[in-house]
Amino acid sequence: MDILKSRRRFLMQLAAAGTLLPLSSSGFAKYLLQETKEQPQLKVVFFVVPDGLAVDSYSGSAHNSDGLWFPKAARSADTDTGDFTLNLVSQELADYRSQSLYLQGLILGPGNIGHDGWKFVLRDTSGSKSSIDRVLGDAMPGTQPSHRSLFAGPHAGIDNTPWYVSWDDNKIRTPQQDPVRLNESVFGGTARAVRDLQVRNAHVFDPIRADIAELRGRLAGAQREKLVTHLDSLEQVVKDIEGAVPSDCGPLTLDQHPISSAQFRNQVQQSHHKVVAAALACGVTRVATVQIGRSAESLNILDVSASTNPHDCAHRYAGEREWRESRQWYVRQVKLFMDELAKYDDPHVPGDKLLKHTLVVLTSEMADGAPEHMVDMPLVLMGGASGLLNVGNGNGRYFNIKSQGDRSHWAKGSLVDMQRIWSTIALAAGTTVPYPGDVSPVTGIFSNVS
Repeated sequence: MDILKSRRRFLMQLAAAGTLLPLSSSGFAKYLLQETKEQPQLKVVFFVVPDGLAVDSYSGSAHNSDGLWFPKAARSADTDTGDFTLNLVSQELADYRSQSLYLQGLILGPGNIGHDGWKFVLRDTSGSKSSIDRVLGDAMPGTQPSHRSLFAGPHAGIDNTPWYVSWDDNKIRTPQQDPVRLNESVFGGTARAVRDLQVRNAHVFDPIRADIAELRGRLAGAQREKLVTHLDSLEQVVKDIEGAVPSDCGPLTLDQHPISSAQFRNQVQQSHHKVVAAALACGVTRVATVQIGRSAESLNILDVSASTNPHDCAHRYAGEREWRESRQWYVRQVKLFMDELAKYDDPHVPGDKLLKHTLVVLTSEMADGAPEHMVDMPLVLMGGASGLLNVGNGNGRYFNIKSQGDRSHWAKGSLVDMQRIWSTIALAAGTTVPYPGDVSPVTGIFSNVS
């Protein structure tokens, strides 16, 4: 009975803490960052779009790689070149061609599990470890530890299908779907006084710690392990509060739109771009993931079709125009996000733009939405990336990495496992991935990884 009372008191105190205490604040304190000024600090954004990018042609067999995505090298024999033509879908990113590296020759996870690719896209091949955004977030935090890996989900899971691409070990992460709430979460406590109040109020957890300590002495086995896990989580929350740096950045002014309405799809998407870009520019976080919709997405894109949802467009049920324009719409959102990043100055290097020190990674949970396969995955790396990304000699770069393949496919031959790309990015950022299997880096992508 005493244990039940302690649990009840614990839950009541935790609820009170959640009510009284905004557990995240925003931005960066200029006075605290002076010592790191002029020291480039890489930022990384993962942008995941659903249902593939039409790597196969509209009519023809699967795995023909003659669709709308991959650039076309001027000479077919060239596997590493700046002399290429963007395709109908990749053309949406033409404004950023000079700082883009298009990769070809990748395979994701099992390669043939269709819409279940969301379980693997940012993770290891077995889908057992944290996604790369979480790995990087822990290794390269911003000034707000609670936002070490920001996860924005414009229209992701609004139909109550939680197919989310970011994972903390085997726990799926839920993105913030509403950009207004994301804005409040990131920029909700900007003043030094608010932050000081948060630190003082962190002591509200002291009675909870005492309850846990009391309970721990009475429990054993699995129950004790669960309690220790709760205590670890609580301690992390307190550390995040105490480690937060006060900010000069204020909340953005955003219009409120219904997030499940196709009518306001563009506006909600753009608001997410604004919050994520501002969070990076303020130093709140250095890692973010933007997941548009979900695999097999059902919310119509009115710019494309009012009667056919994006999933059916990807399956080519509505016709060739809808197939093409739906894929173009998704990639256009990435271009608009790049435009948003380009507006900001970098928070660490005076005189530099944010985009100069940001790496944006665009991919999907599958290669093509009609055959629903994950072979010859679309992936492009963009941005200045603090000079680390090898984008050629000013014209952008197309790089077919099949020669470095570690897996064999019956139709495509040698292919590179996607987890090796995440390993390569991690190494470029100064850390490693905890993934089983082959995590050897792919050479030729970053100047500091060989």
